[in-house]
Amino acid sequence: MRKSLCAIALACAFPAVAFAQSSVTLYGVIDGGVEYIDAGSKSLTRLQGAGMSAGNRFGVRGSEDLGRGYSAIFTLEGRFALDTGSTTYNESVFNCRFSGEPTAAPVCPGVRIVPGTAIATLPPTSATYQQVLGGLNAVNQAILQGNTTVNAPGALFDRQAYMGMITPYGAVLAGRMYTPSYEVLYKYNVMQDATALSFGQGYSVPAIRMSNALQYRAELKGFTASLYYSFGGSELLRNERATPPTDGDDMYGAQLQYNTDRWGLGVGYNQNYVVPYATQAAGTPDRKNGLKTFNVGGYYAFSNFKLYAQYMQRENDNPMLTPLDVQNLIVATGGNLAAITAALSGIQFQQYDVDGMRGLTGPIDAKAYHLGLSWVFVPNHTFYAVYNYGEDTARSAWATEDASVHHYGVGYQFDVSRRTALYAVAAFMNNKDQARLAPSSAGYTSGFATGFGVNTAAYQLGMRHNF
Repeated sequence: MRKSLCAIALACAFPAVAFAQSSVTLYGVIDGGVEYIDAGSKSLTRLQGAGMSAGNRFGVRGSEDLGRGYSAIFTLEGRFALDTGSTTYNESVFNCRFSGEPTAAPVCPGVRIVPGTAIATLPPTSATYQQVLGGLNAVNQAILQGNTTVNAPGALFDRQAYMGMITPYGAVLAGRMYTPSYEVLYKYNVMQDATALSFGQGYSVPAIRMSNALQYRAELKGFTASLYYSFGGSELLRNERATPPTDGDDMYGAQLQYNTDRWGLGVGYNQNYVVPYATQAAGTPDRKNGLKTFNVGGYYAFSNFKLYAQYMQRENDNPMLTPLDVQNLIVATGGNLAAITAALSGIQFQQYDVDGMRGLTGPIDAKAYHLGLSWVFVPNHTFYAVYNYGEDTARSAWATEDASVHHYGVGYQFDVSRRTALYAVAAFMNNKDQARLAPSSAGYTSGFATGFGVNTAAYQLGMRHNF
């Protein structure tokens, strides 16, 4: 069976008595297979080398017993793509341009101009209007493709890189680590981060990792608690500035869990901050509340069954870049993509600056629900059934309707050995109104349909090996 998040992310952290001697361990996951994606008017069959059941990774972790209940620990973990060997696999994760079209001719749907926006002052029949509308779609597509990614370009250990000290009173860790809300999201859903059925994708993903972070963790008699603070600044996401505003993109969070073999409950919270583009461009940086995520979940095991349930709420009233910012930029430059790109090249974007359900820049006001079941019907054979629902009711110049998605399907896993598993998954997304999600692979990523309200599906067959 899959290792838990803590077994991968913080396996060397608790309990301290597990490390009576110094040790260094090389570990990793190799996962890949074939998937067929139906995204509406486009479909694709491909070898998915980024990992479908688990993100491909390699890592080194170590510990040294310092005596009297103290230990020094570290973890360094990076990612790679199985099909190419690359450490950057953004294109193999997201499906918005999977048929190979250039950014200027996006597969994804264009935006709609509504009264009251800057671009709406132009006559719809004019060449300038058409140029601006085309530029608007191209810029939005470029931002979407460049920033909806879990991969940090140029970072060897972009998954995790931290060190810390275990004490009799808990552990203190520093570096790039998973956030509290993400740990709860992972723990209390039946698929964790695996396959096209994972709870999350575009409708409930929080900030997954943060750099420049400090964390205090304690585990005792089934309880896990953590306090988390990131100073931001070195998030290593695309288009990030080398010197962001002081305290502009910091983040804090906390979580509390209680877990037994039979049942468990957990709650998590993240609060991100942001300095919006408009205040940066004006030379008057003003930090505002960014994405806030709250989630609560649990599981209950009986006989050979395990039931999961989770609720997540996400809100972001101050994305880095708003639709109006983009429209004003395009109007000011006459739709010149190079000029717009130059204007935006010095600012910092985050994944959560994109309204994932619609695939547009703009605010988020979303809720998501998860129900999951695992059934070990024969030793080493597990059946999974999943139903997720997400909705976003935010409004902007582009988000003129709600967006909602029913995400459901079944999966099967055969554990060939303790380290190797074969699996198959069928996942479906029924998009409503302005939703346009398509199921994708491990790690809470998603692709995009070729139109609003288009139903999508993914079929995956693969193999995973842990070492």
